[in-house]
Amino acid sequence: MASSNEGAELKFVSSIRYKFANTSGDEKKLSEALDSQLVPLLSKAGSQYKAVRDATFQAFISVNNFIKPVGVVLPVAALVDQYKKASSPMVKQLDLSLIKQGIIRLDQPKRRELLPIVLRGISKETNLASAAGFFNIFLRLLLDIKIPGRGSNEDIALRDQTGLSDPVDASYISQWLGKLFLLRQDLALAKDEDLDKKLRALPSGLSLEDVTFLRNKNHLTWHPKNPSGLSLPECKIKAVSFLASGAFTDSERHIPIICAASSADSRIASIADDALKRSTVDLESRSVIKALYDAHKKFPAAHRMQILRLLSKSVVACSFTDDIVEAVRQDFDLGSGQNPAAYGLEALRLNKNLLAFLGWVARNSSTSTDDGRGMGPSLVLILKDYILRQGWPGPGYQGTMSQMQDELKLRANAYETIGILARGSHFEYKAKDSLLKWLFDSLVSDPTPDIVVYIESALSSTMGLFRPTNAAETRDLEILLLEYMTLSEGQGRRTARHIAARFANNCLPYSNIQARWIDILALSGGSSERRDVLEEGQRGLDPWWATKLHPDDALILPDWEKLAGVLFNISQEEDESRMDVDQTSKYTLFPNNYLQAFPIAIRFVKQIIFLTALNEEKFEVDWESQLERDIENNLTTRANVRKYFAATNPESLLTVINAALDGLRDHPDVGAEDCISCVAEILSFAPSTTVISPLSRRTRELIPLIKSNNQKIRQMTSKVFGILAPWSDESAILISQLRNFIESNQEPSASQSAEYQGTLACLGSYFSRAAYYGKINPQDVSEHAQFLYENVTSALQKGSTDVKTAALDCISQLWTANIQFPSGDDDLTKTIDLLAKLSISSNEKAITALGRLAIPSSANLSGSDTEPVAKILEKLFELSEIKRTEVHFAIGEAIACAISRWDSESVQLGLDVEPLGSGKSDITEALGKRPSRIETTINKLITDCKTTKPSLLKASGIWLFCIIQYCSDLSEIQSRLRECQIAFMRLLAARDELVQETASRGLALVYEKGDESLKGDLVKDLVASFTGTKTQLKVDEDTELFDAGALPTGEGKSITSYKDIISLANEVGDQSLIYKFMALATNAATWTARSAFGRFGLSNILSDAELDPKIYPKLYRYRFDPNSNVRRSMDDIWKAVVKDQTAIIDTHFDAIMNDLLKSTLDGREWRVREASCAAISELIYGQPFPKYERYYTDIWKVTLRVLDDQKGSVREAALKLCLGLSKTLVTQLQENNSSSSAKAMITQVVPFLLSDKGIENSAKEVKGLSIRTILDVVKNGGDALKPFIPTIVTHSLGLLSTVEPEAINYYYQRVSEEDREGLDKLRSNFVTRSPIFECVVDCLRFVDEDVMKELAPQLISTIKSAIGMQTKIGCSEVLNTLALRHSILLPPYNATFLKAMETQILDRNHETSKGYARSAAYLLRSANIEVRERFTSRLLDLYFGAEDDTRRQKIADAVLAIAKISPDAFTDLEARLLPFAYFAKHDTDEYVSEEFEAAWSQHAGGSHTVKRFADEITQIVSRGLDTSKWALQHGAALTVASMITALSSAVGKDGQFPDADLQKIWPVLDKSLALKTFKGKEKLITAYPLFVVHGKKLWNTDSAFAAQLNKIATREAKRNNDEYRPYAFEALAKFASAREDLDMYAEVVGLVSDYLKSDDEVHKVTELEQRTAEAALKAAMAAHNRQKMRSNPVSALGEVITTMEEAKQAISLAKDTWFTSTIDIMNQAATAEGSPDSSAGAVAIRWFRLLVANESDVALESQRSSRAKALDAFVKVWKKGVFGSVSGQGPFREEMEQKLKAMMEADRSIDVQKLLGQVVQQLVA
Repeated sequence: MASSNEGAELKFVSSIRYKFANTSGDEKKLSEALDSQLVPLLSKAGSQYKAVRDATFQAFISVNNFIKPVGVVLPVAALVDQYKKASSPMVKQLDLSLIKQGIIRLDQPKRRELLPIVLRGISKETNLASAAGFFNIFLRLLLDIKIPGRGSNEDIALRDQTGLSDPVDASYISQWLGKLFLLRQDLALAKDEDLDKKLRALPSGLSLEDVTFLRNKNHLTWHPKNPSGLSLPECKIKAVSFLASGAFTDSERHIPIICAASSADSRIASIADDALKRSTVDLESRSVIKALYDAHKKFPAAHRMQILRLLSKSVVACSFTDDIVEAVRQDFDLGSGQNPAAYGLEALRLNKNLLAFLGWVARNSSTSTDDGRGMGPSLVLILKDYILRQGWPGPGYQGTMSQMQDELKLRANAYETIGILARGSHFEYKAKDSLLKWLFDSLVSDPTPDIVVYIESALSSTMGLFRPTNAAETRDLEILLLEYMTLSEGQGRRTARHIAARFANNCLPYSNIQARWIDILALSGGSSERRDVLEEGQRGLDPWWATKLHPDDALILPDWEKLAGVLFNISQEEDESRMDVDQTSKYTLFPNNYLQAFPIAIRFVKQIIFLTALNEEKFEVDWESQLERDIENNLTTRANVRKYFAATNPESLLTVINAALDGLRDHPDVGAEDCISCVAEILSFAPSTTVISPLSRRTRELIPLIKSNNQKIRQMTSKVFGILAPWSDESAILISQLRNFIESNQEPSASQSAEYQGTLACLGSYFSRAAYYGKINPQDVSEHAQFLYENVTSALQKGSTDVKTAALDCISQLWTANIQFPSGDDDLTKTIDLLAKLSISSNEKAITALGRLAIPSSANLSGSDTEPVAKILEKLFELSEIKRTEVHFAIGEAIACAISRWDSESVQLGLDVEPLGSGKSDITEALGKRPSRIETTINKLITDCKTTKPSLLKASGIWLFCIIQYCSDLSEIQSRLRECQIAFMRLLAARDELVQETASRGLALVYEKGDESLKGDLVKDLVASFTGTKTQLKVDEDTELFDAGALPTGEGKSITSYKDIISLANEVGDQSLIYKFMALATNAATWTARSAFGRFGLSNILSDAELDPKIYPKLYRYRFDPNSNVRRSMDDIWKAVVKDQTAIIDTHFDAIMNDLLKSTLDGREWRVREASCAAISELIYGQPFPKYERYYTDIWKVTLRVLDDQKGSVREAALKLCLGLSKTLVTQLQENNSSSSAKAMITQVVPFLLSDKGIENSAKEVKGLSIRTILDVVKNGGDALKPFIPTIVTHSLGLLSTVEPEAINYYYQRVSEEDREGLDKLRSNFVTRSPIFECVVDCLRFVDEDVMKELAPQLISTIKSAIGMQTKIGCSEVLNTLALRHSILLPPYNATFLKAMETQILDRNHETSKGYARSAAYLLRSANIEVRERFTSRLLDLYFGAEDDTRRQKIADAVLAIAKISPDAFTDLEARLLPFAYFAKHDTDEYVSEEFEAAWSQHAGGSHTVKRFADEITQIVSRGLDTSKWALQHGAALTVASMITALSSAVGKDGQFPDADLQKIWPVLDKSLALKTFKGKEKLITAYPLFVVHGKKLWNTDSAFAAQLNKIATREAKRNNDEYRPYAFEALAKFASAREDLDMYAEVVGLVSDYLKSDDEVHKVTELEQRTAEAALKAAMAAHNRQKMRSNPVSALGEVITTMEEAKQAISLAKDTWFTSTIDIMNQAATAEGSPDSSAGAVAIRWFRLLVANESDVALESQRSSRAKALDAFVKVWKKGVFGSVSGQGPFREEMEQKLKAMMEADRSIDVQKLLGQVVQQLVA
């Protein structure tokens, strides 16, 4: 049975083989046989019988031989089907072999049909070799795929149509296509043995198996010279288009498209980039990110960049810690490792992308997990290594300047990324410390200034790492920071002082002494130091800043005792060997280079001492000035400080004071003021016995300082001297020295003035402090006191201003200590008068002295008015006329001193020592208040507060305030506080704002100084006065409470705030409010600032009062009055009467809003309109939109109305309101543009802004604001905008023309046409860049089908009605955008849009027409074939119907746009557009010709394309010739000429045009030649002989047609056009040469003979005449009959030479033509077969003599060379016997030999001599 089956199969194979052999001679029959029998035959290759398999294989070999003719068609589809179903490897292999051969022979439609069959199930192939072959087949089919437009219906259906409906197949194909993009050309062409080496040398991301698969195991698969090979670039281009199509999903093509996007071929990369941008792959998917990291490990540098850019968009990617570290390490090694695979720019770009990715990781990686924190150190080390590879500390770059700059940027980026990564990472301590030191070293050593800022940024970022947790870490950080803080400039390129100080401030606590020392060093640089270093040092020493730098830590002040011990250490233990012989300061921390830090250290220690003494915990920004004020003016503070100093270790205080004194002694020129201030301020509170007494031994060191020119130093020195000297053993000697100086310099010179002042001050300070200490009795020093008194009196009369000041200070101190009162009445009166005189001139020191004169006990002589105190007070009261306000405070203090003496706080605050013994009992305790004087003074001042005299009123108020301030604790003052309060209330009505402020401060002071019961009574009186129930202010209607002109209205009038209150009350209709509000509106700026109302509880009281609700709208508006005084007053009233502002506004919102809207529109005064705008803005701010929704449109309406107000300030207020409305709307849209509020706002505002009230308003301001608002709304509107998109788009397009400045239009009308074109280009560019067009583009993002239904007709209407150029350009750009972004929506509207384009592309403006041309091209992309054909047909009609060149230029723009923008559409319509382009590129207009030439070049393949479309071109040419327009006729003629030339090139020199083409071309050629001569017709006549040459079949059999051709040639030669004639003659010559059947010689010679002979008239030959002569000569030489030349050459040559002998003039003009024509004619004669006649010798002699005639005229070497060649050709013909037997012409030969030798000897050119020598040799041979 088995044998039977085997035999049957063998018989079957044999029969099929026989059948194939029988039909092998007929391709058609063989193809049919193969179609039915080939597949069954091949199936037997899988037979179980070996004999059958062998027979099948032999049959396969025979089939391979039979199918070699290309006409044999194989059943490819059946073979593919069999391949997929077969299980036998042999069958598959045979199938594959035949499929490869068969595919090439299929036409394109069948190959396209084959693709889905091939792809369906392609992934199921398990055999790698077979799979490779089948994939190769797919690539061949891929080239024929027509990829539809993206997003089209065809694109969507492409997946099913190509057989990729199975996702497995799609993934398989996409993966291998991705690998195809990785295949380099060198790998594709490499030999098998070289593959592995190339892959190792330059990895491509492919394995050896991948490359083998793609090459199909054959290195010739991709070889360009292999006829059956594939083109790798073409395959890649087609593959990327296929990948980007709808055949694949985004997830399937994600990695492959990344491979394509990194291609060096821009054609591939651009398509892939676009696909990536449109991709919807979720980059937050872990599987996607993992795939990207896996791909990154394998891919080359360019592809890694693409992956890094994608990873830099994913937050999830930052969580793959191991992958990140590995990727970073690999990439840095790839670009800059030991064996880099990327070089130059590629490595640069890789590193750039890598650093950008690292920045993304640093910003987005989670630091909450151990993995996230642990990744940082590894990445930091890699980055550090990268920087070290570049060169460190300075980069060692090589390359171009641009590359060096790029490397620098990457280096900077690396440093910055190190900081960001380190900030969130967990480092081991040593690694962290090493990193910090390396960064500091980089900072001080890097030579590139631009890098420094990034290193500082890295250091700043790492600050969070360095928070020491133990003493060792703290010490290490201190040492490192001090090292770089003290680094000298010579040790680095720059200092690191700023960043070191920052680290100290941020990383170490405020209590750290070394950190504060670093800050002191930062400040020590002074004016030469960088500003940022100084600022950082200042921050570090500031405790307020410390609370900001360490907000989570409780502020702990440095231990000042330890601080002083460290800073003022004099130990030399650290370096005993050094010898600082020039050291100024004895303190080790302050060598000469840091000496400027000493005063800073002194000042800082002093401040810390006082802060510690006061136990300060909370600090404000002005803590320093507050501390000084408290110490100077607060008795409690001073007592606390004194108490702390008494309890503290005196040695520590002595250390600080001694250091300051050492500074004064050792370097008085450095920080003397800070040092003496420190000593003075500490000694003022120091204990006498433990601190002051031990220091008294250094009193003498102060003496040099009293000579200082610095007044403050002198003052502080005298103060310290007074404190120390009484305890010194040398006090008597020192006082004697000082007194001696005064005695010897009664009238000091200018140079002695400073010392004199200091001496006086020291003496006054000494005696006063000695009295306080109880060291002296005032009576015991009377002689010294009298001496001082006399000198002071003298100084006050004669001395300079400075001396007077010192004298007044001196005597004031003595009088305060009860020393030296004037002895008699005269002396007293003289002294008082002298001081009063000085006081009148506003000398505050004199006023103080006058007050201190009343302190001594001697001032209480009697109770009469003539006692000294009375006189003194009288003089002080007389100073009320002084205008300077601050002087009155000094007077008030002096009055308080006179009536209260040591019971006055002002006197007590001046005490800077602790009174002891008699000093305490006889002075501070004995010299107390004067009750009677207090009573009298208070009565006077309260009375004077009622006066109408402004100066006295002002003075009395201030004096009363001072007395309460300094004497409030006295019972005499306490009992009169209510009266004082009433007095202050009266002062609130004063016109002087300062008096009002004083009154308000006085009221606050009275309130604070009283007890609880008194406070309650005071509040009642105050409220009663304000509400009008008590102590009312009496005014009438004309009372002017403020100075005239203080509150101008801007209209020539003046108002006051109280009149405005009256106006307010009148508007409300409640007159009782006048008095209530008049009492409240004090208009004192400091009243509100000091929260007076809140302190007294007036807000609660007045808010509870019943008020007419009408007041709220009016009062609300007045709060925004343009006048600041009115505004402040109304604010005061509002705050008083409105307790809960939110509740009142909510309750009366509608009333307030209606009033404001009405006031804005109807307000007759500009201030009302302005206030209303500001009030509306405030009212709606923060309110929910539903609350004012119904007013929203009205608000816009009134706002835009006043935006054009005549008053500038009103316009500004309206603009602010508009901006506020816009901001509110935009904010709402940004937060949630789909919310109901956002939609409601848009619904109301957009229609309004688009109306004539908005963007169509005639007012520029209104229009501009409306446009800006619309732009903001569109930018953030989202889907809520959809209903308004059509209107916004069309309105915005209209605006494009109206917003252009008028100046441009003015200029445009006055420039030339050429300049207008340039200006138009600028204007069109501006359109697309303008914010208005951006608004349009933003709108178009949200276009959908519903929007498109409304937008399309409105857009068409706008296009048709548009007038301005900008609007038209905008319309075209809108169409472009729609075509690019919304092509799916366009098909229903394409026909309408393109219909409109038919007219718009003809717009007069060139830029506009080009814009619409581009739009039409974009629209054609998505248009169906019918619409495309209609539009392009219309273009042809418009072209041929154009009346001028301009119209044709517009059509040219449109066609070129289609060719460039819509190449697919152009290809689909190439049968119409290519012939049209070919025709029009010969247009007579240069612009039209260039544009169509570009279109033709874009899509045509040269002469073969012309041959392909010869029929269509001829039809268009015929259409052009049939028009009445000369330009088209001439263009048609030129097209005919070009077509004939192209066809000649296509068929070759000896080829013939097809009969069909000849029949079509001849009619248009005949008609073209019949045209009159025109510019360019010479091309046509030049092509004419080519037609004759290649059209021999046409005239060879038709004698009539042949005669017609002859007639045309001669007709054209006879045309009377000088320019045309040379071309016609040349054509005639070529025509005669081609027509061997005609003897035209006589006719031709007759036509050209006139141009061969010379004119009788002598003239200079023109170029045209020369060209004509050349052409005529050529015609005469070439027109001989070829048949006659072959049969009777002598006769033919005789005719020619006869003609030439008469054409000597032409020969002289056209020597080159003569010689080259001679060569041609001699070569023809050489082939002749006829025998010579008797005249042959004579003809030969004539030719020779004519050739050598006029030897001297042949001057050029090229002509002589041509002549030699012509002689050579002649001699060859002569030697051949054409001119008869050579032997019978001996004399002629001798003649020729002699002549040739003579010519050879005479010629100076070696080359010519060689040629002539060859002729001679040939002659004699």
